[in-house]
Amino acid sequence: MEGLACVMFLVFSVCQTSSFSGFLKQPTDEKQAEGELAYFNCIIKRLDNTEYVSWLHNGHKISEDDRIIDRRNIDRYSIDYDPDVRKYNLQIQNVQRRDSGEYTCTIYNSGGIIVAESKSANFTVLQIPREHYPICSPIAARYSRGQAIIISCISENIEPPVRLKWKRNSVDITSGIDRKMTDDNHVVNYSFLAKKSDNRAMFICELTTSANPSIRRNCSCGPINIIYAPVVRIKQTGNIVLDKEAIFICYSDANPEEERFEWIFNPPIDRNMYLLENDRILRITDMKRILNNTKVMCQVTNSMGIGSSVLYINIKSQVSSEESKADYVDTTKSENKDRPKDKKSIPNHQLLITTSPDQQKNTTHISISLIVAIAVASIVVILGLAMIPVGYMRYTRRQPSDTVSRGRPVSIPDVYFEPKDHVDPMLPQLGLSAPWMRTVGVQVPGECEYDMTYTQISPQSRQAYYSQRMYTAASM
Repeated sequence: MEGLACVMFLVFSVCQTSSFSGFLKQPTDEKQAEGELAYFNCIIKRLDNTEYVSWLHNGHKISEDDRIIDRRNIDRYSIDYDPDVRKYNLQIQNVQRRDSGEYTCTIYNSGGIIVAESKSANFTVLQIPREHYPICSPIAARYSRGQAIIISCISENIEPPVRLKWKRNSVDITSGIDRKMTDDNHVVNYSFLAKKSDNRAMFICELTTSANPSIRRNCSCGPINIIYAPVVRIKQTGNIVLDKEAIFICYSDANPEEERFEWIFNPPIDRNMYLLENDRILRITDMKRILNNTKVMCQVTNSMGIGSSVLYINIKSQVSSEESKADYVDTTKSENKDRPKDKKSIPNHQLLITTSPDQQKNTTHISISLIVAIAVASIVVILGLAMIPVGYMRYTRRQPSDTVSRGRPVSIPDVYFEPKDHVDPMLPQLGLSAPWMRTVGVQVPGECEYDMTYTQISPQSRQAYYSQRMYTAASM
């Protein structure tokens, strides 16, 4: 009893001597993605010198005042400490999954006894899938046409859950999807029956997460190998004409590649009537009437089976050697029968057009006359067009047209002038100077006062000038 009384007395004494008066700021719930920065606030109103502040993580002490004492997280945890305002904020760098849980700001006395605690803040770490996710299941080396195929995409089961989506050649797949969640994994399966169109297809699983929208990863299955028997078709080049060459081409799509091509005829035809090129091209060199309605089959074989295609010979046009001298117009599809000679039955066959010798002669005469008339008219038109520029040039030479100088029209004058400052060279036979005959005239505008600078030159004035100069020299 005495021991119990002592303990109660000590507790009562501690409570009485504590100076803690409350929190100015307490931590609140937080959410942060892995790799980011988290921050929790704790500011005390008043604290005694014998008391200190610690942060607890899920009940485990990780700090004392401004020191981190948790050795596992000493490189990532830190205290934003300010003794003047009694601030003890907790910072967590490079957030990891193990950082999730409850955080509490706690007041201790010197004896290590808890004096007060803040509200617990719940920290949710938004998990990012690890770098090696997603993982696509392996596929077989090949699948047969019609075989059931299941491909899987796996990621880890985290919070928040990742989003997995299958695509076929970059197109979203919406059917045949099955999702499963286990304790550790998130699995998305896609099942389908192998088709010929799936050959060489690429199936891609894309991973995204709401924790970090910038993250987008994928894995792939493929290109997938679908094997199938040949798919065959025959193409006919042009119409089949009697006594002409006919060409048939056998196309095949197969995986693996074709091993053998074979042409089969029913009824059989003579081997000399046709040629084969690379076993794929059939040439019937001379189409005969007996081949009409013959069944032609191209049969292709590979390791998966046999494929074939059938075509029936249908002769579209039959023209005899005598009728080839006359012109004809193909009005409708011809049938595989001889053309009737009666004009009443022509609508379903070719319409023959014949002319008599006299009609042909008259037609020829008219044609020559028409050609001559057209030629004469063309020559007249050409000559008329050629005379237009000639007449224009002659007209413009008779009547001088204005020219343009510095943006304004200038008329070509009828009178030219010479400068007065010319030089009189010495005449060789008289030893006298005479006016120098210039060969370049100067065009003077009408508004220019040319009397002071220029003088008008005419044959009469020049002759009189020479006479006067020679008389004066003789007198001297």
